[in-house]
Amino acid sequence: NLKVYFKHTAIALSLDLNDIEEWQGGDIVIFEKNDHIGIISDKRNKNGVPYLIHNAGQRNYEENVLSRYHIAGHYRVS
Repeated sequence: NLKVYFKHTAIALSLDLNDIEEWQGGDIVIFEKNDHIGIISDKRNKNGVPYLIHNAGQRNYEENVLSRYHIAGHYRVS
């Protein structure tokens, strides 16, 4: 399970989207719903919230959808 792996081997970061500085390109995000996983993009929306790179059947793989899902984990591998 990737959530367990990241919990033990990566740096756990804030789940608060308002803490903009904590969210950097390349960070890994795990969502509660269906254990969906994605990578934070270097692109951001007008409010500074980063885009999400993921594959969930959508047309574009890099989307402004980070706030749509309940975030269960936010990690950085160093």
